[in-house]
Amino acid sequence: MLWKEPHTQDDMTSPGGAATRDGDLLARVASGDERAFETLYGRYAAAVRAFVRVRVPDAGTAEEVCADVWLGCWRSARAFRGDAKVLSWLLGIAKRQIYMRVRRVRPNVTALDDAPEPRDDGPSPETAVLSEAGVDDLTALLRRLPVELVETATLAWLHGLSYRQIADLSDVPEGTVKSRISRARRLLRAQLDRQNDADGKER
Repeated sequence: MLWKEPHTQDDMTSPGGAATRDGDLLARVASGDERAFETLYGRYAAAVRAFVRVRVPDAGTAEEVCADVWLGCWRSARAFRGDAKVLSWLLGIAKRQIYMRVRRVRPNVTALDDAPEPRDDGPSPETAVLSEAGVDDLTALLRRLPVELVETATLAWLHGLSYRQIADLSDVPEGTVKSRISRARRLLRAQLDRQNDADGKER
């Protein structure tokens, strides 16, 4: 099996010490570099799994789809043209795999209301977590959100996709993406407030 459990951080770096760029990793994958493949998997396995899990209710089937996505990545790396983010390309493979798996039975996914959410003023909670704690803490907090919000927030905050890119990948209107992000921010801020209150009482 080509894939392993995701690493907590990249173990492949460029000569200058910076994490190897996704496009460079995929080029190495195309030439058969398994270590590059494992590094790419470590970066995006969680995002791919969240994307698939929202659309495939059965956990076993979802894992099979994820395995097919990474097999497709290994086999099709040469087809990547570099005109999109690698994560977008991976999620495109996921969409095709899901369609082939469940085209006869539509996934039971309930979308949030497309109506715009109230304006969300104030400092961004995800930015606060990233600046004060880091990616691991934000990821842990995101896991407590409803599953449909986890995917959208992860793609936006941790992987830097635009609302339009997320909408295209998720097959929902851009307004729904904005609504989900707004709701995720409110829930995340509430989590942070509760956490801060608890910390204050312990002092």
